[in-house]
Amino acid sequence: MKPRLILQMNIDTKKRYEYCFIICVLSYVLFSLLDLLIIGKDAIQWSVLWNGNDFIADFTNVIGYSSERDPYNHTLVYGLGEKAYPPLQYVVSFFVSKTIFNKQHYYDIRNYTSMYTDTKIAMMYLIITIVTIVCMYECIRKFKNGTDSTKALTAIAIIFSFPVVYTVERGNSILAVFVFMLFYLCFYNSNNKFFRELSYISLSLAAAIKLSPAILGLLLIIEKRWKDAARTILYGILFFFLPFLFFKGGFNNISLFLRNLSLQLEGYKYDAGCTIRGYIIKYLLHHFIDHFDILSTICAIITIIICTVMLIAAFITPRNSDRLLYLCLIMIILPSHSAAYCIIYIIPALIAFLNENGKRLLDKYIIFGGCLCLCELGGRIGIYLINIHNGLLIILICSIVKSIETITVTFSRKHSKKAANMIY
Repeated sequence: MKPRLILQMNIDTKKRYEYCFIICVLSYVLFSLLDLLIIGKDAIQWSVLWNGNDFIADFTNVIGYSSERDPYNHTLVYGLGEKAYPPLQYVVSFFVSKTIFNKQHYYDIRNYTSMYTDTKIAMMYLIITIVTIVCMYECIRKFKNGTDSTKALTAIAIIFSFPVVYTVERGNSILAVFVFMLFYLCFYNSNNKFFRELSYISLSLAAAIKLSPAILGLLLIIEKRWKDAARTILYGILFFFLPFLFFKGGFNNISLFLRNLSLQLEGYKYDAGCTIRGYIIKYLLHHFIDHFDILSTICAIITIIICTVMLIAAFITPRNSDRLLYLCLIMIILPSHSAAYCIIYIIPALIAFLNENGKRLLDKYIIFGGCLCLCELGGRIGIYLINIHNGLLIILICSIVKSIETITVTFSRKHSKKAANMIY
């Protein structure tokens, strides 16, 4: 078969999967919209997309915690385990809190979740969200290859998918972190020095807010760009540690941050997040409730082994899409607590697989699993089939097979070369 014909077949296959992805996600968006508009509170998507009576609580609560410049000791609302964000987010939230004229009211009622009814806070959140979504749209279009219409439709589908809509409802800073990650992935190989340097700063900001995106810095180390990696690490250190000085106690807050982080991990150990342990909790906890600690330890060991294998594969795989997938999965499953919105980290890898011309069998399953992650449903079909846990499980199994295959093939080739050298 002629190479030109093979290339054309690969392009046609790529387009088919792009269209299937776009149609699948946009159909989910349309169904969710009609379900909510027609049925209202009894809609099966209501409990999926709206968490309850604490709308944008991750935004308003953090504003309350940081309003007195002492977030790591704040116990007026909730326990210390809820005050475990790195300091940069609290610094930003402190300045947002300056727009509230009557903070004492929220202190008196010991509740920050009703803060969204404050017009100024609502407007502030709306502006921040609109700017973030616009930046997200542009970054996705930049990161996605293909025609302009495919880029635009892919961006729109992702923006209205479950992880993004749910994160907006929560008011979580991971939305901004996701944009910082995308900007880094778009420009860390750019020929434009300004945008390339800005991408390193962008990744450092993402890591300073959520920690786990720091693993994407390995892309620079894998390519042996030591100076770029060193500057990125320096930016990260500055963005993470300097904000501690803004709060009462200065660097003494570091130990308080670690204390609160430990309390948070303990408090959320039964949460069915996006981890291997989270999958067990969601589907099997009622069978093993008496042995949960043992099961949790086993899951942690399995997770470390899987992440180690994928990390090794990330260094030796020739495919950029596979490498990005391994790193994104490590970001999701390695932390002992990874909330539902953390599934948003899989989106850059999913776009990278849609960008590939030659689709392998496992690539197709990964795209299918990604569709499940982006299209979580309520009701019985959502509980047992179309949800982030099943989607993540499919992607994880495919990634494990891919990483083992990559390691096996690489070492087999090295062994063959050594044998050949010995013969000759």
